[in-house]
Amino acid sequence: MRDMSQKVKKKHYYRRKDVVTIEEDATHEFKGHRNLAVEELPPWTKETKTTRASRKAVSRSLNAFLNTGKGGTVYLGVIDNGTVLGLKLTLYQKDHVVASVQDLFSRYHPPVQSHRYKVKFVPVFGEGSTEEEVLRLISKSDSDYSDTSQRHRTHEFRTYHYCWCDKDAFAQVNMGVLSPDYVIEITIKPWDPDDPHNTDGVGTVVNQHPTHEDEEGNVYMRRQASVVKYSLNDIAQLTRQQVKEECEAEIRRLKTEIASLSCQSDAEDQNMNHKS
Repeated sequence: MRDMSQKVKKKHYYRRKDVVTIEEDATHEFKGHRNLAVEELPPWTKETKTTRASRKAVSRSLNAFLNTGKGGTVYLGVIDNGTVLGLKLTLYQKDHVVASVQDLFSRYHPPVQSHRYKVKFVPVFGEGSTEEEVLRLISKSDSDYSDTSQRHRTHEFRTYHYCWCDKDAFAQVNMGVLSPDYVIEITIKPWDPDDPHNTDGVGTVVNQHPTHEDEEGNVYMRRQASVVKYSLNDIAQLTRQQVKEECEAEIRRLKTEIASLSCQSDAEDQNMNHKS
């Protein structure tokens, strides 16, 4: 039983109705839906003259995590209070999500390269699931699906209408087949100035992370657990401040290195004089 527990602990999974141990903050955001782009929001969730928007596109949070440079993760299938509900997804719907993220980031300006993010589907299990059941299910790969013939079909993006993969999922439900539940973790990686993918060959002192406009041409930043829209003037001021701070840090580093080399040179001179 101990070996079984160790194997389960090594696997990342959630239990339905559990409250996650993390909170929404500068690098974590919870969403109960998977509407990535603004066009995917159903009309009844949008803001009107008399009602506030009941749902915001995931893109806002992803854009904010990119623009802070510190990265972050959006958890789809976890509601605002941290309770895990999960999202039912077939193999084809998982393909849709991955391709939809790629499509969304291709519309950013500048586009977001694939090495800057990752998409992970983490299984969700019932409250009463045993460790044996958990291990058996999370070890089950997509290769267990008998019909993969439709994976070449083009998915429909940028619309709130159901894609063919969603209709296929509904058909399975009508036949009594329930899809597994997942939490979709979309992680934006922190900006790494030393990553060769993030260099343009110019050789500037400061390799500042780019500022991305989202699919609507807006720029968002992360402030604690909030997403804040920035104006062009705000972005210019913030960029100047960040560049100034990084240049000052580089100058301090160089001064320390020069001082160290100077001390080393003096020590070598004294050693030569002593020998002579």
